[in-house]
Amino acid sequence: MSKMVGKLVKLLMEPREFFYDAQKEDWKPAFAFFSKVTAIISVITAVLNYLGMESTDVSSSYQAQIIAYRLVKGYLIDVCGSSAYLIEIAIIFSIASFMLVLLTLFIHMIYRLMGGRGSVLNAWKAACYGIGPCLVGGFLPYVALFAAFWSFSFQLYMGPMVLYKAKEGGAMFVFVCLIALTFIEMFITGTTVGF
Repeated sequence: MSKMVGKLVKLLMEPREFFYDAQKEDWKPAFAFFSKVTAIISVITAVLNYLGMESTDVSSSYQAQIIAYRLVKGYLIDVCGSSAYLIEIAIIFSIASFMLVLLTLFIHMIYRLMGGRGSVLNAWKAACYGIGPCLVGGFLPYVALFAAFWSFSFQLYMGPMVLYKAKEGGAMFVFVCLIALTFIEMFITGTTVGF
C-alpha cells in the first residue's frame, strides 16, 4: 500500500517525470495501481451510497460509480436489500475495468493517428495511472468534478504525450478538442459525460 501511495504522490506532484519512469514498466504495475485505486473508490462509494449520498455527475469521478448506483437503486435494492451495496463494489470494479479497455484502445488510436510512437501498452499505462487523481475526492460532491478533470488531463494529455513521444502542440490540440466535446455534451444533455 505504501508503494501505491508513493506512486500516487509522484504522479500528482511530478506527472511528466512519473510517466517518463513508467515507460520502462510492463503492464502489471499499471494494472495493480488501477486495481487498488478502483477498489478503494468502489468501497468508499458503496459506503457513501449506503449512508444516503447519491452517485451523480457532481459526486462521482468514474462513470462506473453512477451506472452502478443506478443499478443498485433501480433494481438490486428491491431484490437484495442493503446487501446490494456490497454487490455495488463488484459492479463498479467490473464496469471500470471494461471502460479501461475501451479507453486504452481510444487513446492508442488517437495518438497513433497523430504520429505517436509505441504500442498499445503506452495507452494502457496512461489510462491506468491517469485515474490517480480520482482518489483525491472522486466520490465527494463537486470535488469529484475537479478530480475527474485532473484524471482526464493525465489520461488524455500528459500520459500519452510522454509515453507516445507526441508533440506537445498535437497533444494539447487533442485534449482541447475532447474537453470541448465534453462541454458540448454537457450543455446539450445537462450532464457531465452522458449520464
